[in-house]
Amino acid sequence: MALDPATLATDEYRRNPAPVWAQMRDEHPLFHDTAADIWWLTRYDDVAAVFADYETYSASTYELSTGKVIGPTLISRDDHGHVVRRKIVAPDFVGNRLAAYGDEIKRCASELIDQFVDNGVVDLVAQFSARLPVDVIASMLGMVGDGDLFRRWVTELIQGLSPDPELRKKGIEAHQAFCAHIAPALQNVDDPARMDHIAKIARAEVEGHRLDAEEVTAFCGLLFIAGGETTDKAIANMWWNLLQQPDLFAEVLANPSLWDAAFSETMRHTPPVISEDRFTTAPVEWYGVELPVGARVRVCMGAAHRDATVFSDVDTFNPHRTDLHLGKELRSGGSTDDGRAGHLGFGLAKHFCIGYELARTEAIVGSRLITERCTNIALAPASSPAPIIQGNAFQAVTELHLSFDR
Repeated sequence: MALDPATLATDEYRRNPAPVWAQMRDEHPLFHDTAADIWWLTRYDDVAAVFADYETYSASTYELSTGKVIGPTLISRDDHGHVVRRKIVAPDFVGNRLAAYGDEIKRCASELIDQFVDNGVVDLVAQFSARLPVDVIASMLGMVGDGDLFRRWVTELIQGLSPDPELRKKGIEAHQAFCAHIAPALQNVDDPARMDHIAKIARAEVEGHRLDAEEVTAFCGLLFIAGGETTDKAIANMWWNLLQQPDLFAEVLANPSLWDAAFSETMRHTPPVISEDRFTTAPVEWYGVELPVGARVRVCMGAAHRDATVFSDVDTFNPHRTDLHLGKELRSGGSTDDGRAGHLGFGLAKHFCIGYELARTEAIVGSRLITERCTNIALAPASSPAPIIQGNAFQAVTELHLSFDR
């Protein structure tokens, strides 16, 4: 059966994309959205193959969105310059250096909980998940207390990723205001007493290269766009998934170690980012169709995660599943020795998300703190709609109203 590209613009698709993704995987594994001139790939192995082959499938697509708003960043590069810049900015986001920010993550989460814990009700999106990642990043940059200001700019930055001229203009203006705000922090970065992230990446040197001021501010803007927006949506989606199954939620409350598995399963079942685009750098053939140089390929992780050749009972949220790699993410993707496949929600290989461990830590630490201070948590279903596709790439709940006892 033919699939009309207009389907991708309907509210029905945005609210329930799984049937369309299933039709793509089964009948149109290479689907041409003729309206946008984008080629979709939706099977797990195909998506993983594109992510792994960064030489043929270039991430320079980001030059048309983030590049237009915040300037050049490593995510739009596929060359050795990407590797050098990643080595400069990434160390703070993994292992012991990330662990050093543990107290700050707890402080940020606790301060947000303080603001609603006596109320007995909360919109977890507006009052927690949309705020925590931005507050944490602000703290890492040495700008504690600037969260509200950054949140306004982040909203405008993300809207500016749209090609709409007015939104793009507002996004650029927000970035200019952001740059002016952090400009003083770019002074005296070689002072060893400064341990904020801005100073550390500004003075770091790899293979004789240091980031210039434009690259530092662009990366800081990217932190808020990527780290703030995606983590926000992952937290909200995880809570929505768990609260759909009260018995499962009770199990997580009784055994908090299960938050890790719930986060992994959320990244499979309801990933905050459902697709990424790449440009072909050479002619490629998929399913008997040759794509030319410069073709835009959209890999759909949301669809790949529902691939029944990889995962069983694909539409069910189940943090106990035995076919998914649970816990710390797999940068290499694919299957492990025990036959479990990794989710692709953070990409894989060269462009694997730098902040994957920070996102997981914020989601789990923040969620556990909520459940330690709030009891009898219940969902208000009528005012908490299911996840919905936002724009081209995001999928999340827009509000999540809970009642609880202290």
